[in-house]
Amino acid sequence: MSNRGFSLIEVVVAMVILTVGVLALAASAGAISRLSAEGGRSSEAATVASSRLERLRATTCANMVSGSATSGPISEVWRVTTPSAAPFAREITLVVSYPYGRGTRSATYVTEISCAAQAG
Repeated sequence: MSNRGFSLIEVVVAMVILTVGVLALAASAGAISRLSAEGGRSSEAATVASSRLERLRATTCANMVSGSATSGPISEVWRVTTPSAAPFAREITLVVSYPYGRGTRSATYVTEISCAAQAG
């Protein structure tokens, strides 16, 4: 049994492998951080859309109109129409735009609200 330690070549190879691993970890940490922030903005945009649709549901059909709004970096544009197949309803198309990465992303939500209870 010999008491020989590590050779210089073994130490250099181990350091190279460790360096590659640390650099890969640093690169993935940056990507994870960026994706997490973008997911947060997407979630915030969905919350803004949900809030707008609930406010429109609380409005009487006679007073429901198209419009737009901006809250911080998120902008909303909604269009209210009366479907020909359902005259006692309103179709709402809501487009929410928000910053995403270096550009802008949009999400479109479409829903229909019944006005039958208000008509009778």
